[in-house]
Amino acid sequence: MAEQNGITLFLTPEIIEAQCQETIKQARNASHALAALIALQTFIAATVQSGDKFSPAYEAVKAAVERHAADTRARILAEKAHALALAMQHENRPEIARIHAELSRNGFWQAAQQAMRQLGPDGIAAAAIWAADWCQNAKASAQAASGFPEAFDFGKAGVSATEYAAMSEINIYLTDLIRR
Repeated sequence: MAEQNGITLFLTPEIIEAQCQETIKQARNASHALAALIALQTFIAATVQSGDKFSPAYEAVKAAVERHAADTRARILAEKAHALALAMQHENRPEIARIHAELSRNGFWQAAQQAMRQLGPDGIAAAAIWAADWCQNAKASAQAASGFPEAFDFGKAGVSATEYAAMSEINIYLTDLIRR
């Protein structure tokens, strides 16, 4: 008897629904859950038999994983937006920089939009003044530390470049928001 060198997987929308729920439940946090769901999505797409690729069952399985991934992305974005709103309220630059580093540029802008809704008009105004002042002072310090006109040395000035990048993004967003 010849030994078989492969296995066949059988997925239904019900099976994948249960697997997605279990994946989310077992994940350490929403980011890990999303990574696992994306891996599952990639595995399914890469291993599906060509005859099943556009079948209703495959489309339903694919849609179930995509729905869970989208829900998890939305949860991550809401968590980051809440953390960003709190960081702006408390003028916490390292936290803003951490959130900025964890998200894509588009994700950061989306989180900022949600954070602004949480801050309200007075919070937005206060954050705008703080961000603009901090960015202006950081830029002036970095320029003075460089010794060359139009050049910046954030390290010599004692300014974190990652904080400056994140605060600059927030400053741009706040400035645009206030001008509207």
